[in-house]
Amino acid sequence: MKREIGNKDFPIWLLGDSEPENWRQVLDAPFDSRHPVRHSIWTPILEIIQDSVFRKISNRIDTSSIYIRNAIGNPSEKPNPNSIDWNQSVKDETVTFKKLIDQNNPKIILCFGAFSYEFARRAFNEQPNRKYSYWTSIELGNEFRSRIEHFNFKATNTISLLHNVISGGKFLKAHKNFCGHEGGNYFNYAGTEIAEKILEYDDRLQIWINPIHE
Repeated sequence: MKREIGNKDFPIWLLGDSEPENWRQVLDAPFDSRHPVRHSIWTPILEIIQDSVFRKISNRIDTSSIYIRNAIGNPSEKPNPNSIDWNQSVKDETVTFKKLIDQNNPKIILCFGAFSYEFARRAFNEQPNRKYSYWTSIELGNEFRSRIEHFNFKATNTISLLHNVISGGKFLKAHKNFCGHEGGNYFNYAGTEIAEKILEYDDRLQIWINPIHE
């Protein structure tokens, strides 16, 4: 499996967890479109984003250029969920990731799940370090709201999203927990909020199928 795909200079990045252990030898890349997990954690959100954007500016994001990477490659190196002190190889990966960010200045990094979100926090040296089991669907929802509220176009914005919990047996609870209320629809909520931030800066983001000129 390739370590990364897409264009590093594209303003939108996706950060996954790790390579799927049972399929890493046969899939081509992170978020391989043949893998069902991609379509349970990303496709529904992307659909809402694209729909919202098109209704407003009659354009679509060029998703073929999105930079996609997993936090780590080998899933066997993933830290214990309750461990605050990570092994050196994972620490090195956070350093590598931060260097990529500094070199390319993405505007939005969408982090799928507890581990990838904590990984991104550590890459930015956000304190305190957390065991990634801390990032429940409730806490990830709280972080999502905070990051959206304090979105800063002049910086890199890491945004927390859910991973496979949204497609498991407790999916209704995950919707409720992330959105913060009964009957919440995580996909609609997250996609709409992200789309609104993109639309605020649509003329400054080089992300469109049909380029927008100032």
